[in-house]
Amino acid sequence: MYEIDIISPKTVGEALELKNERGEVLHPIAGGTDVLVSVYNNRVDWGSRPSLLNLSRIEELHFIRETSDSVEIGPLVTHREIIENPVIATHVPALSKAVSFIGSPQIRNQGTIGGNIVNASPAADSLPVLYARDAMIEVSTLDGKALLPIREFIKGPGLVDLDPAGIVTKIVVPRLSGYFGDYLSLRQRKAISINVVSLGAEMLVSNDGVIEDVRVAFGAVSPTVVRGVKTEQLLRNRKRSSELVIEAVDLVQSECVPIDDIRSNKMYRGAMAGVLLQKFLQSI
Repeated sequence: MYEIDIISPKTVGEALELKNERGEVLHPIAGGTDVLVSVYNNRVDWGSRPSLLNLSRIEELHFIRETSDSVEIGPLVTHREIIENPVIATHVPALSKAVSFIGSPQIRNQGTIGGNIVNASPAADSLPVLYARDAMIEVSTLDGKALLPIREFIKGPGLVDLDPAGIVTKIVVPRLSGYFGDYLSLRQRKAISINVVSLGAEMLVSNDGVIEDVRVAFGAVSPTVVRGVKTEQLLRNRKRSSELVIEAVDLVQSECVPIDDIRSNKMYRGAMAGVLLQKFLQSI
């Protein structure tokens, strides 16, 4: 077993100074539920004595607040806090539901929303909801702040567009008035399991049944979360019907371009993506 150097700044400014000095050799850690497992199991090549930047003591990164058009979440907010927070429950209820699937109670108590995003697993529970909401990720460096759409921030499994001298300082989730949102997940067992397919979705339906807007994002089907743009276009401004649902299910199976891996094969994933979409469209 090798040694780990842990540096624990107490302010964002201190953390950015350290990242500016040491860049890629100083690896941020929050809850540690993914990072420490990777380190101890040699899944990352960080040398025999890795240096970790412990962000967990920075109070500036621990908040949930409501603005006129969004909900802002600090990267150190834990999954349990998201589940229990009334602002999230009111404005982004699908996110509360999504993170309730993560790991075990112990993991949800320790793991953070920032870590779930930066870990960039295509099967991460929070990501489909955030993609469907067009969430933005704030990255801060000593030179300033930048807001990146989540679909641009995440580049692939474990790959994010994070400046070596920067850290994530905020997640901005737009509010959607009048929309119905949900998160649906298919996995091999009900607890402590990883998604085979997941769906984060939002839909605005008029009083006469016309779909005015819809957003669908599928997790665990490709190297990154997939927005069903063509499926959304098919559904938008059309009245809900069984025929329309069948059209959408057929289209989404090809749009997802599912993958084979240890948990499932692409044929099953494509079929189940259609099943989850059907459940969502018929749930309102």
